[in-house]
Amino acid sequence: MATNPINDEEITSDTNDKIENSSLTNDENNLNNKDNPFHLLEGRWTFWYTHRPTTFRNSAVNYDSCLKKLGTFGSIEEFWFYYDHMKFSSELPFYSDIHLFKENLKPMWEEEGNRLGGKWILRLKKGLSTRLWELLVLAVIGEQFNVGKEICGIVCSIRPQEDLISVWTKTANNQLVTQRIKEIMKKVLSLPQDCPIEYKTHNDSLRDNCSYRNTDRMTDNFFQAVNPLWYIACDGGLIKLAMLTFWPNIMPYDYFGVWGQFIKNLAYNYHYLLVFIFWIAIFLHVFEAIVALRLCKKLHIDFTNTCRWFLQTLFLGYVSLGILRQYAAKKRRQS
Repeated sequence: MATNPINDEEITSDTNDKIENSSLTNDENNLNNKDNPFHLLEGRWTFWYTHRPTTFRNSAVNYDSCLKKLGTFGSIEEFWFYYDHMKFSSELPFYSDIHLFKENLKPMWEEEGNRLGGKWILRLKKGLSTRLWELLVLAVIGEQFNVGKEICGIVCSIRPQEDLISVWTKTANNQLVTQRIKEIMKKVLSLPQDCPIEYKTHNDSLRDNCSYRNTDRMTDNFFQAVNPLWYIACDGGLIKLAMLTFWPNIMPYDYFGVWGQFIKNLAYNYHYLLVFIFWIAIFLHVFEAIVALRLCKKLHIDFTNTCRWFLQTLFLGYVSLGILRQYAAKKRRQS
């Protein structure tokens, strides 16, 4: 699919012209007026813009040379001064990126403040990025993530088949904070709990020379407990089968009426069949628990919930495994 016939100079010059020709230029003078009260943010942030045509992506052109600084702000008034005159993400050409980063920190993998970190990546259908990007921008400058200096910046990337929003984190190996950022990102954007968000370290990006390929979903904390009545049905049945297999004399056959007499006949005349059925049932439960382990590993489910899935499937068999398989199928459809 061809990109729109527009270049980065048109984007940045158009934005700058709007600002310069706007009646808000009076506000720009007021920004430097110390007597004029402003609603200061906790930190200062910078908007950047890049547009990389196909010729750039296949060449050795320096990425730094494509970065266009749009402006730096440290108050709510300054923010709206710039944001109100920027194009919506849906209006940008393909292979464009809008960056919002802390002041003096460029949106580059090898930057000193970025190189040990990574980014959470949310893939979006075309047309959804504008609103979600605005929500994320407001959350970041409003310090809604509450993770100290762990947020480096955010990026909105426009591609032919999809749009992407990413949150850059400072320390990739700090999984506790990284997972917290992921959960707050979902909350801020009102995403469903099982919405797939991928993670990639900047070291991996440098190795691949690509931001969005070969990503990792990191850990998932999905677990769904089964109705307790299933334990009575499944484990109660296994216990009775074990009693028939190993201690047939203690079973109260008369208590079960006609069904009890049938069971008694099996226990005494076809005992080998009951032994076979018992060990087949045990084998199936163990096998299904191992399948659950492999599924958890494939889904990147964390260690605690992997253990819970293993034990639940060991006791309940396919009643538990079926839920996990449905979840895996849903994740495949979303990816």
